[in-house]
Order: sequence, then structure tokens, then C-alpha cells
Amino acid sequence: MQSPGGQFTRGGWTVRTLYSLAAAISFCVLLPPPAQAAEDVGRVHEGRNRDRLRSVQGRPVLKAGRFSLSGTYARTVNDALVIKHGGGLTARYHLAEGFAFLLNGTFATSEQTDYVHLVRYERRLVLEEPELKSHMGVGFSYTPIYGKFSLFSDWILHNDLYVEGAFQLVDIAGSRQPAGLAGLGTRVYLGQAMSFELGLRSLMYATEYRGVRDIKNLMFLNTGLTLFMPLKNLARRRR
Repeated sequence: MQSPGGQFTRGGWTVRTLYSLAAAISFCVLLPPPAQAAEDVGRVHEGRNRDRLRSVQGRPVLKAGRFSLSGTYARTVNDALVIKHGGGLTARYHLAEGFAFLLNGTFATSEQTDYVHLVRYERRLVLEEPELKSHMGVGFSYTPIYGKFSLFSDWILHNDLYVEGAFQLVDIAGSRQPAGLAGLGTRVYLGQAMSFELGLRSLMYATEYRGVRDIKNLMFLNTGLTLFMPLKNLARRRR
């Protein structure tokens, strides 16, 4: 209400005050309290962190009781005159997460490098050793280290480090003789059924050239993929 002089009366001020107070009360009632809003945001972050922790703590591949088959490409890295390269297979049965029996075989071919052509006129500088055709045998694999790392803060990659030893039979120019194999490698898991493998193997066997016997040590760099069977983890499938 207004007075004849154009000023509000006390009753008009009371009505406006009541309207303002009612609007303020309604806004406060509808607006969630700061503690509740912070709690909702915290729950969202907690859920995301929980999912991330599960991906970090869990193992994507459980090897115990499963077979694995690795197909690899092998190439020598310590012979400047003759490069030996080829392909091979390694089958493993994992008795436990860290121990497995293995059966492996590799076929190789030899290729002379340019250094051989440079010294061809000096035949005594190029040892005409019998060519290595293949090697195969049985052994074991031990996995002492299992780890994981974050890639771009979004992907968690699981990997392990393994060592292996095996008794081998090498085929040198049609004749077979015993040999030993020692290896060190790592696997990066791509899921429950597959992993990428990178390793270094040392193949040692006796050689003879012009009546002189010696121990030959070939270092092979192996890269390839490993397939686990069954394709799903046994422990998770039984749940």
C-alpha cells in the first residue's frame, strides 16, 4: 500500500518482507547442503578410483593349470659374419603361477653379411663352420617377478619377467649333438588369452674346426605372441 504522498506504509513493507523471506527459505530448502554435495562428488570419485584400483590390483591372466603356446621369430645378435634367423614354437604347461615345464623347437637359416665378402680372399679369417639347421628340447620356465605399469595414466599394462633353462639337441649339417639353452624374457599381457613376448636366449654347443674344439655361444633375440589355453582364466570361470 502507498500513502497519498507516494511512500509505502508499514503494511506494504511487511508484505514485501514476507515474500522475500519465503523465497529465501524455499531456495535454502531446495539447494542441497554443501556437505551433501561434497559427499556426492566424493562418491563419484571414489567409484572411479575403486574401478582403477581393481584394474591395478587384479591379474588379467592366471597361468596355473593352463597351457600356453608361443610363436616367435629368432635372430642372432652376436655374430658379425653370419646371421642366423628363423621361427620357432614353445609350448608350456604352467604348474603354478611362477613355474612351468616347456617344450621348444626352432628352425634357422644362415645368411652371410657384407663382412664375409670383404675378407673372402682371406679364407683363414672366415671359419667355414657347419651350418646350424635347428634345435629343440625340453626344460623349465620360472617367473620370479610380476609387475604392472601405467600408460598415459589410463591403461594399466601387466607384465612379468621369466628365466628359463633347457636341454637341447642341435642339428648341425645333419648330425645331432647335445646343447644347453638359457634365456631371459618378459611378457606384456594383452588380455586373458594373449601376451606379447620379448626374450634373449643363449644357445651353447661344442664345435670343431680343423681339429680344434670350441664352445659356440649364439645369442638369439626372440619376439612373438603367446596364446593361453583355455582362453579364459580357470579361477574366474569357476566363479
